[in-house]
Amino acid sequence: MNSENRLLDWYRAVVDYYRRLTPRSAALFVRGGGVLPGGDTRYSITTRPHPTYFERGEGPYVWDVDGNRRLDLNNNSTALVHGHAHPEIVAALRAQAGSGTAWGGHNPTEVDWAGIICERVPSIERVRFANSGTEANMHMLKVARAYTGRDLVLKLDGAYHGTYDGFEFATEGDGGVSPSTGGVPANLSENVVLGAWGDTEGVARLIRERAGRLAAVILTPFRSAGGFSHPPEGFLETLRAVTADEGVLLLFDEVISLRLAMGGAQDRYGVTPDMTALGKLVGGGLPVGAFGGRADIMAVTDPLGDMKVALAGTFNANPMTAAAGVAALRLLTPEVYGWIDHLGGLLRAGLSGAVRDRGLPLRVEGGGSLLSVACEPGVVRPEVMMTGLSLALGNRGVFGFPFLSTSSAMEERHVEQMLDVAAAVLDDLASSMRVH
Repeated sequence: MNSENRLLDWYRAVVDYYRRLTPRSAALFVRGGGVLPGGDTRYSITTRPHPTYFERGEGPYVWDVDGNRRLDLNNNSTALVHGHAHPEIVAALRAQAGSGTAWGGHNPTEVDWAGIICERVPSIERVRFANSGTEANMHMLKVARAYTGRDLVLKLDGAYHGTYDGFEFATEGDGGVSPSTGGVPANLSENVVLGAWGDTEGVARLIRERAGRLAAVILTPFRSAGGFSHPPEGFLETLRAVTADEGVLLLFDEVISLRLAMGGAQDRYGVTPDMTALGKLVGGGLPVGAFGGRADIMAVTDPLGDMKVALAGTFNANPMTAAAGVAALRLLTPEVYGWIDHLGGLLRAGLSGAVRDRGLPLRVEGGGSLLSVACEPGVVRPEVMMTGLSLALGNRGVFGFPFLSTSSAMEERHVEQMLDVAAAVLDDLASSMRVH
């Protein structure tokens, strides 16, 4: 039997065990298929043969509807930096819910929330709130275009900045400026310039060549699409210098990378953009988006001034999200950053060693409290290997593969738990790939 067939046998056994563990999730998936397309409303968490339905989370753990407990290293796609149901965040939400969840006016907590963000993030002198990272990036680009009077945006091949028509090009890293999904007009590509991550000279040249028409350059300063990784030395610094010289705005998408430091990746790397988009952890576990930048740029959104961009949203800075956001950010001290980074380092080192010791074609990357695992180029049936690993880890009580993050709710023993489970799963995978 060749290695591919053995891999498929391993995968089938993993799936069979998963089915036996999750019959109620399977039944919910069938019911969901009658009212949701494909039983799904969030494609990024779609799982074969069926998703896991969770009903409770506490600290670093989640419980599914079948009663299975799992260590959660997904943390709702990195958003839950304090894990589940942190007592102080829960208390803030309960207090606010008792006074009302939303109203058609301002609330005092939004001012406190905005103040914390402006104090922490170097580039943000003024901030506006939205309801998702997608909205934050969408509004940020609109403001950049209004401020500069130009239309072009330079993004990097393979980068993901949310489900907005203006950014949904080349998100799969295929090198072509074409829509990455149906429903996006192809002619919008006329406003997109495509660069390559880490190609310092190439991206700088593109900026100079199109400076007269280029409104902004947008990127995730800590790469997240396709795997977490730090930028090459000098890459961000060069983009900052060239955009400043050419009068082009530099936009950082820090929806995920605010995990790297109190002020995000820009704080960690010492490179300050003109504007920044935020999301995920700044909402304390509730839907959120935020973007901000220099005061003169953000002035184009000022309804009491020379407003060029009218931005509204029924639930922007709603009291519930503001309360959770303030509580979460106040909990996120330098000491907490140090702790989750420490745990992330232990996890990366342990997982890298486990992969290396077994000679598996997997790559472990990341930084701070974040890490990712991907197949090396040339792997046969990579989708089978990655899906199988995710399910196999879940079968043994760990949820979150292949994009993992630590939380302040974790202790070193939780990292040890993950590494023990990973060792057993990787042993099974390595055995399946050997040809006898």
